[in-house]
Amino acid sequence: MNDQTLVYYISQLQQQIQQLTQQVHSLTHRVQELEQQQPAKTSIEKLEYHFDQLKIERLDGTLHIGVTPEDLQSMDEFAVSPSITHPQASVQQLLESHIDHELPTYIQSLEKQYHYPLESNYRQALITDLKQQLPSRISHYQQANMPPQELPQHIVEQVKAEMQHGLNNWFIQQQKE
Repeated sequence: MNDQTLVYYISQLQQQIQQLTQQVHSLTHRVQELEQQQPAKTSIEKLEYHFDQLKIERLDGTLHIGVTPEDLQSMDEFAVSPSITHPQASVQQLLESHIDHELPTYIQSLEKQYHYPLESNYRQALITDLKQQLPSRISHYQQANMPPQELPQHIVEQVKAEMQHGLNNWFIQQQKE
């Protein structure tokens, strides 16, 4: 290799290094500009869920409906008192106790009144059926528009009355058949 060729190669390499250096400076400047800009908002126009196609084995975490990620960052604590919003557990316990201790006597009085005696296993099936319906009936009466402190008592009274009315109607229907 002669000296001229070597000088030519070195000159070409030097030009290429200068171009790459300019390119690096340009890209560094562009990255700094982008970092300084406000983060872009994500906009989702339409979500389509096909739950029948999902297989969820485990689901945990917290779902905040109507809260954006920016709102979550500014919140210290996001909690709602369960005793006010979800009286369902204590109400269900009260109603189950009523079903276990007071309702059998009421059912026996209806048996005598309508002359329609029930076998013990059939009576137990009625009681079990009433217990299974409790969560849906409690949820139904939770929709009442009333002060939260009065809601549990309202739910208990309404569900008790509904059970008595339903059992009474059931005995009337059985008598007709």
